[in-house]
Amino acid sequence: MVADYFWSEETHPIARRVVLLRGCPDGKKHRLLVLLAAYLKQNGYTVERYSAPLRPNQIIAVFTPECEVLFIDSHFAENMPADAEISLDEHRDWTALCRKGAAITALDEKIQKCERKYARFFKAASILQKDFDRIDEARLSKTKLYRCAVRLTAKELSPPCGRIGLETRRTLTGLGADGMAAHFLTIAAMCDTLILLEDFSGAAGAFLLSRLRANALGSGLDIVVCPSLMEPNGAPEFLFVPQLRLGAGVCNRFHNPHALISALEGGKRFAHMRVLRSERFYLKQDKSQARRLRFLHRAQWELLEELSAALAAREMLLARLESLYSMADDAENLPVLAARAMMLAELNKSC
Repeated sequence: MVADYFWSEETHPIARRVVLLRGCPDGKKHRLLVLLAAYLKQNGYTVERYSAPLRPNQIIAVFTPECEVLFIDSHFAENMPADAEISLDEHRDWTALCRKGAAITALDEKIQKCERKYARFFKAASILQKDFDRIDEARLSKTKLYRCAVRLTAKELSPPCGRIGLETRRTLTGLGADGMAAHFLTIAAMCDTLILLEDFSGAAGAFLLSRLRANALGSGLDIVVCPSLMEPNGAPEFLFVPQLRLGAGVCNRFHNPHALISALEGGKRFAHMRVLRSERFYLKQDKSQARRLRFLHRAQWELLEELSAALAAREMLLARLESLYSMADDAENLPVLAARAMMLAELNKSC
């Protein structure tokens, strides 16, 4: 099974051995990590691939849970201690690269400007999400939601076993140049049973998943929790129970069950997929609440569109920057580098 997640500083895997990949931002580290993931899978390892938060198609880390080995792009490693490093800048024509120094500097400045614009729009959209939550919580029927959580727990979760389960946090959704993205294939790979609450505001889904999370941990089940992109410290947006191959999540305008089904490979279908409607968990809204919710939906959507436009411009600039670096790289020795990385990770030995 190959699982994909977006990278988050708070949720990176705890590795026994870390191999840093250093080099210019020309896409070579991404290609090397894709090659490493393929080699590891061929040799029978479980592979977890992590994507860049703002570039969902760029792999920045590969992790093998059996051996607790992490290969990671040094740009995203922050202050993570490394056991080994490998440079991808060998055979690079630095003389030719220096001639392009002014163009590289100008592109770097434009990229940073796009990232600052993205940060402003994202902060504003997150503030609007808090207004969503405040209005929704005031009209939630928590009694109905609690009863629903009790029924789902009794039907889907195992009875208590005298221990408290362990929780792992992962990031499953991210924002890219094409808007909100979710790793639907991860859901398909990890679940046979899936419960989705169709909730376009979020408060009902947040309450239900928080109850299911508490009940699963209280039953002694280990779980994987995926927080919301808008509220990383709030209620989960998805949760998985690997032992039962059970998943539960919220579907909304950013990620919906139709997109999930269309993303499945090989005609895979869930043994059981249940979609709950959120309307029955809300009290009837008055006219002022309805107007406010419509305004918030429209305003947040416009902010996210501006945000995606900033990321699209950043993507074009990054592609130009990477092409400048790639022109100075006259050696495509990725298989050799992959073999060296495997050796540095001590994966040629048994785990």
